[in-house]
Amino acid sequence: MFALTSVNLFFQNLGSWLAGPMKAFSFLGQQEFAILLLPAIYWCWDSALGFRLGFVLMLSNGLNNVLKLVFHAPRPYWINPEVKAISVESSFGLPSGHAQNAVALWGRLAAALRRKWMTWLAVFLILMIGLSRLYLGVHFLTDVLAGWLIGGLLLWLVVLLDEPVTAWLGQKPVGIQILWATVAAFMLILLSVVARLALGAWQVPDLWVTNAGLQTQGQTVEPLKLDGIFTAAGTWWGLTCGYAWFTRRYGRFDAGGAWEKRGLRFSIGLIVLIVLYAGLSRLLPQSPDGLGFTLRFLRYAALGGWVSAGAPWLFLRIKLASPYPAKSNV
Repeated sequence: MFALTSVNLFFQNLGSWLAGPMKAFSFLGQQEFAILLLPAIYWCWDSALGFRLGFVLMLSNGLNNVLKLVFHAPRPYWINPEVKAISVESSFGLPSGHAQNAVALWGRLAAALRRKWMTWLAVFLILMIGLSRLYLGVHFLTDVLAGWLIGGLLLWLVVLLDEPVTAWLGQKPVGIQILWATVAAFMLILLSVVARLALGAWQVPDLWVTNAGLQTQGQTVEPLKLDGIFTAAGTWWGLTCGYAWFTRRYGRFDAGGAWEKRGLRFSIGLIVLIVLYAGLSRLLPQSPDGLGFTLRFLRYAALGGWVSAGAPWLFLRIKLASPYPAKSNV
């Protein structure tokens, strides 16, 4: 594994001038970027597409959390102090979440639009997001390749099952749809908990902690934490349940209209989303126990529900959107 860091050193030796561009590409695979992109698509372009993107991204995120625990592999700068930690991560490295989520998100967008320019853009972004993680010193080449492979398999499966599953669930009462969303969310959590318990008394090697501490100014290595799975599962559950409730009651949200209205929708919705994100994180305990994990799940469920149901409901009420002409759950 030490030898694999030669790839990271090769990219880092290309020069420090790449740090800015590589951080920018890496940002396109982070949670903060998704907070901007997905609501913009959902509220201002196409709500069904926004839901599908959020669905596959959160599913990929949850699966990635499980697999990281299964493989419990280090990051390059934890192994070789010659690798610069240009970015810092505390979770396990394999598979790369950025690489996996990039394939899931941008690949799903390309599959939905079916435009040649979007396909090439998706390929370019997937490639650069993966390479950025090598340059930043947070992933081995094997981590990135595994992320691309798993993301590709997940994308293929989601696209394959989209129409038949949507048609089947669309005929069910909203309570049954929410039940299935609940079962799926807790299955992700259960898989993660089982993977964590399977590690037993395994401890993070002292070498990893020491090497990471040489560069990260007090940043701790905490790859055994379960916070990430409750974040992904909670967001996924809130987004899915909110979408099921809203579309059954009002029909699919119409994200069209004048650009001034779209801009107002995005501004108002994003402000509330940020307030929820920051406010709930300060108000609710974040302890690593049953209560803390439950509240974390509910906090992120509120964010997902705001995007798919709360904000669209508000937009209808304040006349920033019109009711969609046909009710649908697709």
